[in-house]
Amino acid sequence: MFTFNVPDMTCNHCEKVITKAIKALDSNAKIRFDIREKTVEVESSTNLQALQSAIENTGYSVKAGNKIHAESSCCGHCSV
Repeated sequence: MFTFNVPDMTCNHCEKVITKAIKALDSNAKIRFDIREKTVEVESSTNLQALQSAIENTGYSVKAGNKIHAESSCCGHCSV
């Protein structure tokens, strides 16, 4: 699972735009949004860089550093 911090995401329209971009890469991706926390969680076989680029190509910024991370899909104690 990948978690992205998208600081300029503010509403359901943002969710729709980002969802469309991610689904264009992986139609089976599972996406969860937290508008309040400004995060997008993506469960996908697509790599981190491609997903980040897809979000950025829609015009939204993705904060770098610790705000982007990948978690394993197993027990959650491993990092990818």
